[in-house]
Amino acid sequence: MSRTLPIVSARAAALLAAVLLAVALLTGASGPSTAQTRRPDQDRARDAVREGSLAPLSQVLAAIAARTPGEQLDTRFGETVDGRPVYLITWRTSDNRVVVFVADARTGRILEQRGG
Repeated sequence: MSRTLPIVSARAAALLAAVLLAVALLTGASGPSTAQTRRPDQDRARDAVREGSLAPLSQVLAAIAARTPGEQLDTRFGETVDGRPVYLITWRTSDNRVVVFVADARTGRILEQRGG
């Protein structure tokens, strides 16, 4: 009865697996690419800012920071029921309260402040 010998040793197989994992991590194969994780609303907003029909988000964030010191947690782009484009900005104040600002995306004006 003949015995089949493994093609590679267990140590060589482990080394090969580690190398393949490292290559996958370095090339970004471990997860979705940036293009895949972006939301379509981000692309629409970015295009509209470039065209000049929307205020840059940086302008809105500066206005919020001037009136409410803190940091941006999240931002969404959406529309009101009447179709007005808005930025919905989740903000943490310097005293750890969470506030959601609704800003007119065309003008950059803060329309509403919720929470906090």
